[in-house]
Order: sequence, then C-alpha cells, then structure tokens
Amino acid sequence: MTVVNEFAGDGWVSEWFDGAMSAVPSRQARLAHAAKHAELWNAGKKAEWVASWRTICPGEVRMFDPVGTEEKRGFDAATSDAFDMFQSILTIKMITVQVNGNEMAWVCENHFGTEPNVQMAYSIETFAWDDEGNLLIKTYYPMPETVGSDSDPYAHLLDGRQ
Repeated sequence: MTVVNEFAGDGWVSEWFDGAMSAVPSRQARLAHAAKHAELWNAGKKAEWVASWRTICPGEVRMFDPVGTEEKRGFDAATSDAFDMFQSILTIKMITVQVNGNEMAWVCENHFGTEPNVQMAYSIETFAWDDEGNLLIKTYYPMPETVGSDSDPYAHLLDGRQ
C-alpha cells in the first residue's frame, strides 16, 4: 500500500480557514484522486478519470503544460482534451504525491510512444488552489530547448499523431 492509499478518502469537503469558507478540496479528496489517477488513465477509463478530476476542481482551471508554453484554460483542456490526445500513447506510474496546505505535487514516470519506440521521462506536476477553488496546474518534464511559448510542446512526442 502506498502513502496515497493510506490517506485517501472519498469526495471533497470544504474546509474552514481563518473563519472564512474555502472551496479548496480537502487533503483526503486530493489524495483520493491521486491514488487512482494513473490506474484510471492506464485502463483507458476516460469517464471515471474525468469524474475523479471533477472532485478536486470546483472552480476554474488554468494549466501550463509544460511550464514555458502557452497557458491552457478550462476543465476540458486539462482533462478530456489531454486524455484524447495522449492516453493511447502514454502510460503513467505515480512515484510520489505530496499535499501541503492549498497545494499538491506529484512525480510520475511516464512512458510515451508505441513499441518499439517507447521513451521514458519523469514529470513533476504541481497543483495550487485559491480560496474560490480555482486550480492552477503546472507541469515540468524534459522538453527540447527550441520549445517556447508559441511552439507546439507535444510535436516531438506525438510525431504526427495529432
């Protein structure tokens, strides 16, 4: 059993901070999501995977995937669109998850491609919620130096599959 599973709970519960109601998902909800993130992704269970994200995304979603590229906005961009683009060529192994305050981070071992051309890369992914439940996601993984804010950060991974 991993640390994620030991602390995992179901659903999200608003918590009180400094006398004001906060829409930040509970620690238990964030850990519950992390505990099933890779399993649902790898199994191709899109509806369940998206529903799990919904339990920790009560507000707006912004995402830099990866950091240094153009910001993506909206729940679908962070979930359904990403699933449709990558699930068939990506398997994920969750290495570690940390939850501190209104933030969470995880490290994943990612296997991109199809046999016999599979590449492995680690990613660091961070999640920060404001008190209204809006989520900022930042991902960090190896990218060619030529990838900038107006480049397609996925071209070298998708190799014409888009």
